[in-house]
Amino acid sequence: MSFRRFATLSIFIVLSGFSTVGCSKKIWITQYPPFYRSDLKNVAVVGFRNATGVRGADLVVGDALATALMANGTYRIYNRNDLQLLLDESDRRSMLTGEDAAALAKKFAKRGKVQAILSGTVTAYSATSHSQRKQQPVMAWDPVRKRQVWTGAYNRYTWTRNEANVQVAAALLRTDGTTIYATPTPAQYRAWAEGSPPKADPQACLSTAVQQVVHQLVRRFAITRLQIKVSPKDFRTASDYYDGKWAFTNNFSISDQKAYFVVKLPAVCDRNRFRVTIIRKGARKDLVSMNLLWSKAHSATGRGLQFSPRDIAARGGGSGTYVIKFYSGPEPVMKHEFRIR
Repeated sequence: MSFRRFATLSIFIVLSGFSTVGCSKKIWITQYPPFYRSDLKNVAVVGFRNATGVRGADLVVGDALATALMANGTYRIYNRNDLQLLLDESDRRSMLTGEDAAALAKKFAKRGKVQAILSGTVTAYSATSHSQRKQQPVMAWDPVRKRQVWTGAYNRYTWTRNEANVQVAAALLRTDGTTIYATPTPAQYRAWAEGSPPKADPQACLSTAVQQVVHQLVRRFAITRLQIKVSPKDFRTASDYYDGKWAFTNNFSISDQKAYFVVKLPAVCDRNRFRVTIIRKGARKDLVSMNLLWSKAHSATGRGLQFSPRDIAARGGGSGTYVIKFYSGPEPVMKHEFRIR
């Protein structure tokens, strides 16, 4: 791969449409943005538009995103300090204000160092604090009635809720001004803390919200590591595929020349490589080893890899129980048994 490194985001997801009950397994995958191509290497993070009325919100978000993308390593990132050297004074003003991103993108074309620019709009950026006086009855144990009773006094205290909201839309543009990818919905996060006193003040909540929004944007625009759940129930054997359905079975004849092992993975696994092997149960020798490059096009019905029960039996010592193993790393994460009679 052309990228140098990419940061691991500690994110865990359960994907709809896939069973996660029973013996589900956690695996790490590489998540690719839908538009990603290995020849996209140099990206400039230019000024974001500020639609919040909070001075500096655009600079905070833009700088945080540039820093996170630099750490991620998918692209060579030019931040606003780097761009001071690439643009003249009028262009620098356009860059800082985020105005007319398409026109600004075209100005990078003649300079040759940047292939795309990342810009957007900060649509929400707020931190609030609300307090109210509360009182709580002071209770004591009554040994006669053997229960808690009110003493007639109250503990009075101030209950505070601090909250921050951040929302950002972003787009990646080529240097000809056309859009490579735009967030279909804004990245947004609400952080809060409450108590007497709360564990985080409004600014700490705002910092958390900015970080979480930036993490979301990095996931949408860069290569990241992601932990998901897969279910062994989505790893099976079949005799045939007809009218859009697999004919699942665990029993095959020693004379069968064609069968399939079928794996069903979520679309987020697109472009990830896996390995599938077949062994005789109790043995260690791989009778078949196949590499699988997953495509999101197979996520609805599953991907079937063909094998021959007749050849497996010939290599594995005849009829008996065999095991298919699915690898996403050095150890198998799913196994499925079938019989050849």
